[in-house]
Amino acid sequence: MTRPTPTAIKKLSGNAGRRPLTVNEPKPPTGSPACPAWLTGDALEEWKRIVPALDLMGVLTKVDHSILIGHCVTYGEIAATAKSGEPLKAALLGQMRAYAAELGLTPAARAKLSIAPPAKGDDFAQFFQ
Repeated sequence: MTRPTPTAIKKLSGNAGRRPLTVNEPKPPTGSPACPAWLTGDALEEWKRIVPALDLMGVLTKVDHSILIGHCVTYGEIAATAKSGEPLKAALLGQMRAYAAELGLTPAARAKLSIAPPAKGDDFAQFFQ
């Protein structure tokens, strides 16, 4: 059984299946969640790298905290493993791939999204020109 696609993702991708959209789906507040104080090292650097970009893309909500932490911690573990010279474990790479797909961090995941450009006068309009 496949997982249901969130309504926001269906809207962004143009609702290719033309099925009725869920009316009562929860709509969490948009914006980037706060970075946890305990995140350090490569995991913190990954947070600083991806969260502003995802926020500009308009795909983040305040409740995406846990999945962002999972992605960043997994990235930190992969970086530590690579730095130690140990072989990367397939499980870590699989976790990273899953988080990346959920967050729209892969070309294939982004290809499914279609985001309207911001209105004129928007502070971020320069990034979409």
